[in-house]
Amino acid sequence: MKNSLSAKFLAFCLSLTLTAVSLPVLTSGAADAPCLKIQTISLTPESIPEDRMVTIDVSVSDNQTGFRSSSFGIQYDPSLIYTEYIPGSVSEKDFIVVNNPEEHLIWFMGIGNTSSEWSNISSEDVLLSLNFQIAEEVEGGTFPVQFVWQGKDGSPAYWYTDKQTDIISEVHKTAVNGSVDIHGGGAINYETLRMNQETRQQLIIYNAATSVFWFSTNPEIATVDDSGLVTAVSAGECDIQAFIDNTLQTCHVTVTEDDIYSVQGTDDLILVNPKRGVTLEYPDPVGAVTWVSANPAAISVDANGKLKIMQEGTDCSARIFATNSGKTYMKNVVITYTSESELPSETEIFTETESVVETETESETELIVPSEFPSETETVAETESETELIVTTEFPSETETVSETDPEIMLGDLDSNGSLNILDVIMINRAILGKDHLTPEQNQAADFDQNGKVESNDSLAMLKQIVGVN
Repeated sequence: MKNSLSAKFLAFCLSLTLTAVSLPVLTSGAADAPCLKIQTISLTPESIPEDRMVTIDVSVSDNQTGFRSSSFGIQYDPSLIYTEYIPGSVSEKDFIVVNNPEEHLIWFMGIGNTSSEWSNISSEDVLLSLNFQIAEEVEGGTFPVQFVWQGKDGSPAYWYTDKQTDIISEVHKTAVNGSVDIHGGGAINYETLRMNQETRQQLIIYNAATSVFWFSTNPEIATVDDSGLVTAVSAGECDIQAFIDNTLQTCHVTVTEDDIYSVQGTDDLILVNPKRGVTLEYPDPVGAVTWVSANPAAISVDANGKLKIMQEGTDCSARIFATNSGKTYMKNVVITYTSESELPSETEIFTETESVVETETESETELIVPSEFPSETETVAETESETELIVTTEFPSETETVSETDPEIMLGDLDSNGSLNILDVIMINRAILGKDHLTPEQNQAADFDQNGKVESNDSLAMLKQIVGVN
């Protein structure tokens, strides 16, 4: 009797599996939106190489017109020691690579591209490989390696097709992070998942000895392909199940109605043509979180961290501050709406010449230094008393100069809420440190001592007035 039940259960699982394998699986999106994937390496304690070295491939697929890229990063677990970057077979040019071991962060700059001659990327091709050494004290565990969508200088990452379409949002959504996993066989890497709609997550069975069959209990909520790659389709809950060695492994998936993002991290949250509500999340709060928007006229935030775009269809940004138990995080949220006609042209993004062009006029000398990645233009303007150096980039920046004060602007009121508070001091300090740019109006408000400069004396004077010290 027991054997009969086991046979029926096996037949039932196989029938579900075969049905699920034949279900349509969402692709990464439009043909011009590549899927980037960091490889997951699965090891047992016994199979760790003697030199403890592992190689992780970063692959690109589902892009039919080639691609170009600018700055982006890959962050790795502290238990992994980065040793080497290896250019992949699919990239025509090498990236400029900078490792920051203190932050466990590798920056990739310049252009890694495939032209129309490489356009038929229908299967995974290696963009680059990274060599890591597993720390000596490590015996088991999961050690993530993940994309960071921000350049070394703080600017956002950009990915383009050969048509020069800015597709960072699509690439971000379809990217799959990887890891080095050291475990015994048979277990699933996630028992629960929470996902935003139109995003992906890789499930694996650690060190599977036999084939794994994947299926979803509700493909209208989330689908899974035969490699365990889960795609979130619409809001709701379902189970992703794997049949292996006569057992079932289950991951419960919740696809959120709002898009939820952590307030942690220094990179900007850039939302292109947002479709759904957006909620920021404080990591492991103790009690209530205090949420504040520095620009509530553009983007407001409620007591639960949910954002409200005040003028739909209009590009805007705001710094959102979240405080809990004395610790404050700041996330700069950028909302942008694009159309095909607004996308940057190739000449606006990349400069092919490596020569230095100098032009002179009677009043100023302009030095233009083109490069393989977005160039910087340095303008030196000379006067009788001083020389001012102004640096602009192809990522639009706001002027750092302070013009004559508008009588309607309140000194020190950088967040435009009608009062001077500690948030204003935080904002001016970040600007002084070069972490943020101020608008012309904010610059006027920040010049607290009215000497024509925004500097630490202004910050100190603002703080003294807040605490009542002369």
